[in-house]
Amino acid sequence: MRLLNRTLAASRIAASRIAIALLTIYFATIYLPPNSTCAQSTTGPATNSGQPTKSEPSSQNTPPTNRPKTLEIKFEPTTNNPSSNDPNRIPSENTSALSLDSPLIGELVVENPKYGMLILTPDGELVPVSGKEPIASITELDQAIVPTDATTLGNKALQFMPASAKLLQTDHFVICYDTSETYARWNANLYERMFKGMMRFWKEKGLELHEPRFPLVALIFRNREDYVAYSKRDFRGGENTFGYYTQTTNRLATFDLTGIEGVLPPGAKVSREDLLAEIFSRPEAERQIATILHEACHQIAFNTGLQTRLGDYPLWVSEGIATFFEATDLRSSSGWAGAGRVNPYNLIQLRQYSRARSTDSLRSLLIQDDRFRQGDTSTAAYAEGWGLTFYLLKRKPKEYVTYLRRLGERLPGDTSDPKRRLDDFYGAFGDDLEKLDKDFVRFIGGLR
Repeated sequence: MRLLNRTLAASRIAASRIAIALLTIYFATIYLPPNSTCAQSTTGPATNSGQPTKSEPSSQNTPPTNRPKTLEIKFEPTTNNPSSNDPNRIPSENTSALSLDSPLIGELVVENPKYGMLILTPDGELVPVSGKEPIASITELDQAIVPTDATTLGNKALQFMPASAKLLQTDHFVICYDTSETYARWNANLYERMFKGMMRFWKEKGLELHEPRFPLVALIFRNREDYVAYSKRDFRGGENTFGYYTQTTNRLATFDLTGIEGVLPPGAKVSREDLLAEIFSRPEAERQIATILHEACHQIAFNTGLQTRLGDYPLWVSEGIATFFEATDLRSSSGWAGAGRVNPYNLIQLRQYSRARSTDSLRSLLIQDDRFRQGDTSTAAYAEGWGLTFYLLKRKPKEYVTYLRRLGERLPGDTSDPKRRLDDFYGAFGDDLEKLDKDFVRFIGGLR
């Protein structure tokens, strides 16, 4: 404790600086990456490459029939195409695991103009083959893919971490970390508690989720610099974020948000009790823990059947679910309040927004994702997305489940215009949006 007390003084100074940034840009962290959480890729239509061995993407979504096709795609030898394994490469939108240096083997998820052929690999990554790649041959294999086991997948993910990183496995997660084991296990405990809580919650609502097909990989970096360097593989702007989940790679990434590990001498040990006492004593603790829970919720939702990876979900749905489950409880040793609890931070933000809320705010929330991406509107959008989700799950849970199922039926690349989004909502909750909005406002006003 004496060592901890001496070293934590510097930690608190650093943490106070982090807290200011955390509270001001937290709600804009997730949707900077184009493939993170439920944001969609923007790959252009596949083009005719003149290669007779390659089938051309159809103009409509073409789902695999019966068992998904397993394909082996070989590429022409080339020295001019950058491999995704090049750590210095700055990715374009729609970064994936595609490397032209070796065959790509996986299930055909869908074939359409947006993604070309969308391939699911044994590692659980979604790889778009747009038609611009120099394809040599495409062969259909007889066998289905076998998901990579947790140890092998974890060892593969270690390539993205500093050399000192280690693996920690739980029932559903593979944690790659170079923080202390204490901090890694605390995160792992949060992930597993949320996983079990979400499974129970949705079962009670009539939606039976399934176990993840692939181990859920989470990368926890010791410092922000290593985290930002890794994020460049997926998007630009990682220095403005505190964590993210990417639907293409299926990986979650974050770093030690407490700053404690960064000021301890190499090899120094810190007990779980001391770590939690320091975390929970800070003013920014609620937002830090909420960030961890928020990203884990996205990963769980897209791997248990609650949502479909790269599916067409309005951002209020994906972010509403994540903020619904991110509520914290600093009196609990885990830090999680559990499913269905009021999110105090978002309730405060929503009430502040309500003072100047426009009459068409609800309608714009349903159809305008940009509200979540713009710095001057993102805080209110996240708060209203949480509030609407909380209201619907408390007042209209059956209708909400029906709505989620309807959205989940769409294949990746089947995007919706504003009219379709409204029709989806009206189909589940009725078309009297004014009446629903009034009830929503009254409901939020009664929360404590």
